[in-house]
Amino acid sequence: MLSNLGESQSMLTEELERLNQMRMDGTLSEEEFYQAKQAVLHGDGGATGEICGIKENTWIVLMHLSQLLNFAAGIGIIAPIVMWVVGRDESRQSNRHGLMIINWFISALIYSVISGILCFVLIGIPMLVIIAIATWVFPIIGAIKASNGEFWRYPLTIEFLKMDD
Repeated sequence: MLSNLGESQSMLTEELERLNQMRMDGTLSEEEFYQAKQAVLHGDGGATGEICGIKENTWIVLMHLSQLLNFAAGIGIIAPIVMWVVGRDESRQSNRHGLMIINWFISALIYSVISGILCFVLIGIPMLVIIAIATWVFPIIGAIKASNGEFWRYPLTIEFLKMDD
């Protein structure tokens, strides 16, 4: 039985090395390499496509929409970050979307502080209104795009945490 385990592990290592070489040669894109690697590691011919028992696309849609909880329960910042932490190692797409959401949080915070300061000269008031509208609209657009399998960059988002494209 131990010899079968060692043989299986050796075959797995060889297959991963072969896939990596194909990626290095340019035969496989990063996304294709990731998908093939997941298929090899799961041993089921393909990645599970699930995070915590939820389909990957659904998870990502919920991650975007969970930002709206900020207006209802005040946890709209915590929920998407927790979802990103849980899903980032399970899914490359979940990681990308989560990083976009975090970058948007940081950007919106900076814009809000600047707008708050500019309220003393009245120009900050319309800027705060625009930011408030964006915090409602951007997650909804992001969720719609994610449900179609697309990645959408929130406008005006500064990339503090780098995403691999």
